[in-house]
Amino acid sequence: MQKIHVLSTGRNASHFVEKCIESVNTQTLRPDSHLVIDDISNDDTRQILMKYMYNQEYPNLEIIFSNIRKYRLLNLYENIVDKDPEDIICIVDTDDWLAHDEVLKVVKSKFESDKKLEYVYSRYSLSTGEEGGSSEIYDGWEPYSGRWITSHMCSIKAKALQRIPVANFLDWNKQWFKIATDHAMILPIIHKLKQLHGDYSAIGFIDEPLYIHTFHGNPSKPRAGTPEADERAKMAVRCSTYIKQRGYLDD
Repeated sequence: MQKIHVLSTGRNASHFVEKCIESVNTQTLRPDSHLVIDDISNDDTRQILMKYMYNQEYPNLEIIFSNIRKYRLLNLYENIVDKDPEDIICIVDTDDWLAHDEVLKVVKSKFESDKKLEYVYSRYSLSTGEEGGSSEIYDGWEPYSGRWITSHMCSIKAKALQRIPVANFLDWNKQWFKIATDHAMILPIIHKLKQLHGDYSAIGFIDEPLYIHTFHGNPSKPRAGTPEADERAKMAVRCSTYIKQRGYLDD
């Protein structure tokens, strides 16, 4: 029987992780599991998460405290690659949250409406109240040359990721991408689905905001305008440019 899982990973999300967990726990369609991975936070995230462990009010919640920093992409991959290929994985970062209590119901219904679907995404809102940048794929759009429109909320069948060669997730030093991880994971999935089907019919878009994304609102992350933030922004551009110029790798 097809299961639906929520996978949350992040670091230093002490101001948001409770909202993330509660938004999943109050869903009218309870997920079969909600895995939260803390990637060696050095703020209060660990202390906050400890109070949820073994709490019977959160029966499907599992928490993992990493002992080495793996960053987002590797954490996601390791916890999707062994899932049943037909299982649905909804990705909700630990500093983000679901927009309302029927999000998982809406997502699962979308997958059930067409068995061909393997990747479903939606509109999203920023924590500031502004609308995010997701939109429906349009005629002529290509994953590696078009603008980035297939963002949150990201939900996939496990097999959509499982068939992608690991080389697509590695940077120019053969290391797992630590930044621009949405591009690194989603673009090859979209490319492969189009290659398999000849079009984008295996990709579904939900035209309503299902996800709240914290954008430059995490006090634990570098503040805009600081040297650290500027360096991170430059690296994000470098990584996304590299991913798009390299394109899809078959092995």
